[in-house]
Amino acid sequence: LFPKSHNQMLYSKTYIWRNIMKKILFFMLAVLTINLTFASSDSNKAKIKAVYDFWETGTKEEWMNAYTGIIADDFERWNGRYVGLGFRINQEELTVLGTTNAPASDYLKVGDNFLSVNGMEASAENVDDLPFQGKLGGEVTVVVDRDGEEMTFTMKRATQVNDAGREEVIQNLTNWTNFDMRPKIKSSRPLVAEDNVVIGTFQLAFTDADGNEVTWWVMERFVFNEDGELAFHADLSEELFFNQQQGYYLTNE
Repeated sequence: LFPKSHNQMLYSKTYIWRNIMKKILFFMLAVLTINLTFASSDSNKAKIKAVYDFWETGTKEEWMNAYTGIIADDFERWNGRYVGLGFRINQEELTVLGTTNAPASDYLKVGDNFLSVNGMEASAENVDDLPFQGKLGGEVTVVVDRDGEEMTFTMKRATQVNDAGREEVIQNLTNWTNFDMRPKIKSSRPLVAEDNVVIGTFQLAFTDADGNEVTWWVMERFVFNEDGELAFHADLSEELFFNQQQGYYLTNE
């Protein structure tokens, strides 16, 4: 009801302007945050696009550099799950390269040479038919040669996770000699990027020995850390359909 003093009026105007400036600053920060998020998403998507582009038209070195050049020190590659014993094998020499999980880690050692699996003689010619994989909980009896001594172990198949760290991935890719025979990307969906995640979906294809085209769809998920490095890479694919096109099938064993 009473007129405000000059100081009161000045304070009121200053207070109003401060609030206006705060709102403007808040809005600018919000826009900047959104732009940085989009920029990060776009940057991550561009890195994955480069990997795909070099897969289609580049050399092995160009593709490897595009992929391994962005992975973080604590990178994890997840290749899915399977039912088996949990070990890696040299398919030519039929020897254990290493164990990844139980039950194999409880019985097998690096260098063990397989002689038979469930009564089937082991050889480089029939390595793909050896019944290591099969029904969950199924028993697998292996006979191995360990430093000249024949040993027999019976294990039960378990759920295994097929994953790898940075060094193992780089080593595997470095030792890969069939890049020129890689399947081609027949078709693909646009890359989807949100925050630090990029999703890629594409169809791969190759021609088998009989001249038949084998195709399968793959979905990949890439997760980047706050430094823009690739921290996690996982994929799901049509493994069953892929194998069925080549004449393989599931059994109850």
